Amino acid sequence: MTADLAGPGAATAPPWLTSMFERDDVAGLSLPPSATCTFRGRTTSAAAARDFTARTLCGWGLPGLVPDAQIVVSELVTNALRHAPGDPADAPPIRLRLVKHRFHIGCGVSDASARVPAVSPWSDLSESGRGLHLVEALTAAWGWILTRGGGKVVWALFDASPAS
Repeated sequence: MTADLAGPGAATAPPWLTSMFERDDVAGLSLPPSATCTFRGRTTSAAAARDFTARTLCGWGLPGLVPDAQIVVSELVTNALRHAPGDPADAPPIRLRLVKHRFHIGCGVSDASARVPAVSPWSDLSESGRGLHLVEALTAAWGWILTRGGGKVVWALFDASPAS
């Protein structure tokens, strides 16, 4: 997958993170540790993404990031499912990639839709529209990468600095 950058914060996406989303196969390359999981358009995909995230972060010795990261990946996977072109069950798979780089964890959810995420206004009485507000509140940065050939990667960056 070759990427064109776009969206809020895309220009600030670290190169080590965007390079991970430009390649489908990162095995054997000198890149930061990463883990990838693929989901089909099922109602259980967000739960599977949360479980995958918890296992990966605990394996990397970062259990303190699990609650926030689970909320973020759940929102990103749910948005990918909600906005999938056509029938989500027949759509190309959604891919979640987690990347560990020094004092940061990057997360990206790729899907086939070129519809970019938009933060919507909401109130205390809103039944939806809070997801990207949560992503913004729980991460150091987020944005999206439009991919040549269609689709996008919505990414988020977590601070994983050791506590002082």
